[in-house]
Amino acid sequence: MIRIMIVDDMPIFLEYLRGCIDWESYGFQICCEAHDGREALEKLEEYYPDVVLTDITMPYLNGLELSEKIVKDYPDISVILITGNNEFEYARKAVKIGVCDYIVKPFEKEELILSLLKLQDNMGKALENTTNESTGGDTKNRQEEALRALIYAGVTTKADGTSVADELFPGKWEEENYLVALLRLEMQGTDREKQMNWESMIGRMLNGRLEIDGSYHIFPDYENHMVVVMRFKRGKDMEAYKGYEFTDLIQVVKNQLNLNLGVALAWGHSLAHVRKAYDRALLCLNKEKGGKLRDLRKQQEQISYASLDIIYRLNKDLETLQMGDLENTINTLWNQLHENVKTSDNDPIISDMNLVTNAVSILMTNIINSGFTTEQIYGPGFSPEKILGSAESVDEMKDRILDMYRRRILFETDRQRTKEGDVAENAKAYIEANYQNNELSVADIAKALSVNQTYLRKMFKSRMNMTISEYLTQFRMQEARRLLTTTDHKLALIAEEVGYSDVSYFSNVFKKFYGLSPRAMSKGE
Repeated sequence: MIRIMIVDDMPIFLEYLRGCIDWESYGFQICCEAHDGREALEKLEEYYPDVVLTDITMPYLNGLELSEKIVKDYPDISVILITGNNEFEYARKAVKIGVCDYIVKPFEKEELILSLLKLQDNMGKALENTTNESTGGDTKNRQEEALRALIYAGVTTKADGTSVADELFPGKWEEENYLVALLRLEMQGTDREKQMNWESMIGRMLNGRLEIDGSYHIFPDYENHMVVVMRFKRGKDMEAYKGYEFTDLIQVVKNQLNLNLGVALAWGHSLAHVRKAYDRALLCLNKEKGGKLRDLRKQQEQISYASLDIIYRLNKDLETLQMGDLENTINTLWNQLHENVKTSDNDPIISDMNLVTNAVSILMTNIINSGFTTEQIYGPGFSPEKILGSAESVDEMKDRILDMYRRRILFETDRQRTKEGDVAENAKAYIEANYQNNELSVADIAKALSVNQTYLRKMFKSRMNMTISEYLTQFRMQEARRLLTTTDHKLALIAEEVGYSDVSYFSNVFKKFYGLSPRAMSKGE
């Protein structure tokens, strides 16, 4: 939990800060308050917060002077200034001396949340401490599984024959009117996990802000987006909905993170058509970039549903690095092109060229979103237009598209393997240098390596085929065995030297690991 001190000389604003955010749900905790800069300095030693959130204009010691002292004397405490428009220059000066960020009154609570979350060191903590929704973790997980089955496979009926709508949208409904919103954060050159973290937080900020006559669910899909499925009580309400909450959120993200948040809205006139609405929104975001709201309700899509299904499958195969599945998908695409020959006098490629164009567009978009260039993957002078344009036959064109996808997947596989190895080896080295610390934890290792704990655990297990805790225990036991068999140190000293403060606990772990007690091992039994 990230501990925050709030400082302001106006009790009414302190009260507002306490209540404007459900702090704990974002992994934050207000540990103390101060009414001026002098009181804040006095409380720093007692509470030692992670973050100080302070106003500028205060008696005795103003926010700028307080910030300067904190930056100098407490460099590991982050400072965020709250300033009025007439204090803007003071805030700019504070940033120069080391203040992390500032927000200008009046501000939306989302601006404050994002400002706090921009503190990179706290990102993982905030997410890991996020509590379950009030509906309960099991219910939430079950609903999210049902929603993902709905958008990916169009599953509208549960195993017992009842409608999925009864669980997701209980109660009496006169009409079926669904609106799907797809949110994508554009972060070039940023790792996927960080992007997922930000999008999860954006989804949480959106929850509770949607004002519709109906109900809704917000959940992540498997493609690195946040999805909102809204059900309106009446069709006219759905048609009149403007999506102002999304446009406001787009602006907040732009102002606070300097990032583009793309949002696409698509209509489904029944639960069975929610999947099609999701596909339309996904196709729109794949084609168009930039932080804005795109309303597809009145647009007529020119691409068939079968084509949308193929495009979705290509996206999924790229994301999951499934070359075998991808080959099957492209073969399905080519079969569809050849089928068109039966109803067209034109060459199949010309008769449905939009499918081929989309297949290449999906690949190029995937590369751009990953932060790489085509030159890094395919070499200098690469041009998909030239490669496909020089194909002498339809089948040769298919082979060239397959080769482009194959090389993209091999590049990503090699990159992940290298990155995975670097993280695991660095963690291994850190453990071997610090194993004597009896308080050494995964959190300490993650902080030292500047990575998220969840990501660290995953990379280490994948590379080393054991957990971090298992490796730490193994290394400590091997060192203990070496000391037992090569020195005459007392058992309590050896336990301490390998990171155990309790000699009895050390003995139990050692016996469980080697099948012998430490004393038996030292005697060579």
